[in-house]
Order: sequence, then C-alpha cells, then structure tokens
Amino acid sequence: MILFSVDSTATIGELKRFCSENKSEYSTGYFEILVFFTDKSSAKFPENPVTGGFMEDSDLKKIKAIYTINNTNGYSKLDFYEKNAFESRPNSIDID
Repeated sequence: MILFSVDSTATIGELKRFCSENKSEYSTGYFEILVFFTDKSSAKFPENPVTGGFMEDSDLKKIKAIYTINNTNGYSKLDFYEKNAFESRPNSIDID
C-alpha cells in the first residue's frame, strides 16, 4: 500500500491520468493499493492492514480515491469519490 496526498479539488480525470501514466511503476508486486488522501497529515495505513481497507469514519472522510492493481490477473481499477470515501459512492474506472 502506498499513500499519497492530493488537493481536495483533484478531478477524476487528473487521477485517472496519473494512474494510467504510472501503472507500470507498480508492477513488481502481486497486489498494489494506492490511496489518495486529501490531507497529508491524515494519510495513514489502515488499522487492519491484512484487508487493505479503511473502516474508520475519520479516515474515510479524508480519502479522495483508491487505485487497486492486481498484477496477477490484470485487475486495475480506480475508485474516485466526488466528496470523500465516507460521503460519496465510488465512481469506478478501469485503468488500462
């Protein structure tokens, strides 16, 4: 899991472009998760790192997007949240 900080006004297009252009940099592991936080001081690893998921409301409110890559089966998806991961449904985009 790799943590990033982005401006809260980051758009889905900007994050999609970043993920597409940098996907090859995250091909050494079987499974990669990139989490984009809206506040650098809030960026932290989840309480339960085995699942790779965030459960605390305070964490979810600071997440703008999550990019998941499975290098074994080719799964590559960006989940973008208009407001944040707590208050918005994900807008999921496949990344080629």
